[in-house]
Amino acid sequence: MSGEMLEVNRILVAFIVFGLILVRCGCIVLFSPFFASELFPGLLRIFFIGGFSLLMIPTAARTAEIPRYLDLIQIGILVMQEFTLGMAIGFLASLVFSGIQLAGEIAGQQIGFSMANVVDPLTNVDVPLLGFMNMNIAMLLFIMGNLHLVIIYIVGKSYEFVGIGTMMPEVVLDPLLRMTLIEAQRIFSLGLQLAIPISLVMLLNSVVEGFITKTMPQMHIMVLGVPLRVVLGLTSLIFIYPIICYALMPPGWRLDLEQMPEGAFGDMLQNLSLMVSEWGGP
Repeated sequence: MSGEMLEVNRILVAFIVFGLILVRCGCIVLFSPFFASELFPGLLRIFFIGGFSLLMIPTAARTAEIPRYLDLIQIGILVMQEFTLGMAIGFLASLVFSGIQLAGEIAGQQIGFSMANVVDPLTNVDVPLLGFMNMNIAMLLFIMGNLHLVIIYIVGKSYEFVGIGTMMPEVVLDPLLRMTLIEAQRIFSLGLQLAIPISLVMLLNSVVEGFITKTMPQMHIMVLGVPLRVVLGLTSLIFIYPIICYALMPPGWRLDLEQMPEGAFGDMLQNLSLMVSEWGGP
């Protein structure tokens, strides 16, 4: 019964703490980039959540505050708190990839690939071909830069600032809402910035097509224009993708947990770390 109080001893506290660690770490894995992808095997994901949770036990146990007497309502509140914190970290870490995908969608429409869709294994929905390609390149860059290790580090810091059973909604929700608005705005700004080079190339191509139409009206521009736009767009992408990779994460950064890298990935990790630190209160 929800009204019955349960006196917890050391063994039961250990099980409760580990279960709540599983909730927070599991939500981070299920909502964060790469780990949430369907390309990541489900069984391996389960083992990863278990190992991730075991890794966080020393930090989480040191800051946990479990009441001596618990009922089902209090346990449910603790679970919801851990679910909220884990989902917040994982969801905010994945928003930057939405901006990268948006850039691919804009570029695909400019080139003429708007009808070419593939199934995104991260969301199980149809996405434009270039959007899917951008996501794969960004994910590869994210993993090669060891930025997933920075996410794990931020999770460990979250237990220092908000231990199990110490969450204060008035302290947590304000930074969470503010960072959500910042990252949501970043989706559109990043998408437009990354799509500007290919958009300029396609604009110049349209100007040339208009000039050809006016000077040689006997030429059927639709027959020549579509293949020319595709060839020019794909050729331009060869030179534009290094620029996109540089905007996401400039080279030269080595794994430094105290100094985030530059670029869009670095801004995301910096905001995520700032949000977690603000959870500790003023």
